[in-house]
Amino acid sequence: MTISSEITGSANPMPLRKSWDLIAIGMVLYALLATGLLKSVDGFPLGQNLYDEYFLALLDGRMDLPARVAQFEGHYTPDGIAYLYHGVGPLIPRFVFGWIWPFETYSLAPLAIWLWSCLGTLGLHAAFHKATSGALEQLGSRGLTLSRMLGIAIWFGSPGFLLCASTSFYHEPIALAFAATSLFILIWANVAFGEWPLWKTVLPCAALAALALHARPNVAIGLYFATILALGLLAWMSLRMHFLRIVIALAIMGAGGAGYLGLNAARFGSPTETHGSFSQSDVQYGFVYWGAEDTDSERAQAFKDHGKFNIKRIPHNATIYLFDIPAVTGQLQAVSEAFHASVRSTLAQDLGFIRVESPYVGMVFLWPLWILFAVSAPAAGGQVWRRMAIPLAGGFAIAGLTLAYGTITLRYRVDLWPLLALLALLGASAIAKLFAKGKSGLFLKVALIAAFLIGIAVSASTVAQLRGFQMAPQSKPFWSMEECRHLTGQKDFSDADTERICRPPRIGH
Repeated sequence: MTISSEITGSANPMPLRKSWDLIAIGMVLYALLATGLLKSVDGFPLGQNLYDEYFLALLDGRMDLPARVAQFEGHYTPDGIAYLYHGVGPLIPRFVFGWIWPFETYSLAPLAIWLWSCLGTLGLHAAFHKATSGALEQLGSRGLTLSRMLGIAIWFGSPGFLLCASTSFYHEPIALAFAATSLFILIWANVAFGEWPLWKTVLPCAALAALALHARPNVAIGLYFATILALGLLAWMSLRMHFLRIVIALAIMGAGGAGYLGLNAARFGSPTETHGSFSQSDVQYGFVYWGAEDTDSERAQAFKDHGKFNIKRIPHNATIYLFDIPAVTGQLQAVSEAFHASVRSTLAQDLGFIRVESPYVGMVFLWPLWILFAVSAPAAGGQVWRRMAIPLAGGFAIAGLTLAYGTITLRYRVDLWPLLALLALLGASAIAKLFAKGKSGLFLKVALIAAFLIGIAVSASTVAQLRGFQMAPQSKPFWSMEECRHLTGQKDFSDADTERICRPPRIGH
């Protein structure tokens, strides 16, 4: 069963199309957020125009950007050439719509983030509907109400809602990866709770893994891992029967990997170089290159001494990600920062600097319903667990990499979402069966209602905070020529080099 059959209702007693109004409201609200029509904060979302300029640069046959566009987010060669280290996956909407898009007037970033966020959320809605509808349809109209409440939680209490709140360029690759992982989860929901045989999963999973590699490599590693496990199991079941399908899936993932390595080589001179460094090297972080951050800053020293990824950070980072205090007031922000200090002194005293970015909010407050579902996952039963073992392995790989990194930020919680969603999917199916059997109990009902209300409220509060995040006064579409000349003058570039480095942007100069 596919997302289309989930929506239209073929072979489904309680089709998702009965929630069409809820889906429409969610998509409209996402659009209002992404386009800024609900924003009350003045400013320019950090880097919103970067992928637009990147697309236009590629049309000109270049992979670099003017320093005036890349600003501190570029990674610079010694002679001042600026590259983006982020993946090229977010360029897909620009290759679809960019030929007719009025870039001089509007950035395409809001549309791109809206598209990926809606696709990801719709995929999640279909997955949870698949996991629960068989049990809930036995309850008649009450079951339909419960299903719609679940849909409300998905549309207004999951990552898509947050992603549309900011059109900073950071959100574009994360929104794309969110869409890829949501569809990945939907595929496996059809295996665990539907009629899909294993062989039907591998080609779409391979394509989603390859796509994610050009958005969020840490997420792609988990999808690659899960897909390779599926291919291995398929080969063990019958290599002769599935040989061609296995070869095609490997070719898709291989092409994605080759493209990723080729882009690295073209930008940074080596297939294994994925970004610049803090130290003097062939490619350097923009903040360091232009003197805004020292080569021996706390962050640089921590990465040098402990690596960008270190499994010893996992207990500390997991604690912050899960239990951080929502900083909705000044007093609560002080409590949150005290919590950070306490956790660091207990779990990461010898790991150097770990950056914790605002807005602060723990996942138990942001996504309590999904946490409650996740802790109920053991009740789903052994057969469902066996069917979901492969994607769960991928989810744990994604979470492990994300938790080992030396920065904690709200948007990285979206990278932790696949594991939470997979576990929540199992728990939701088990709880739906309890309701169908009349065994839900008062305590469970109260807990679910409380988690639902808290999650929606905290998500809305976080969206309100996020609207102003990364929209500081210094955030601007591009540097002026005077600003760029000042910086190049500090590095003693010649006038000719300055004109080259500070060439005007394609949009709005």
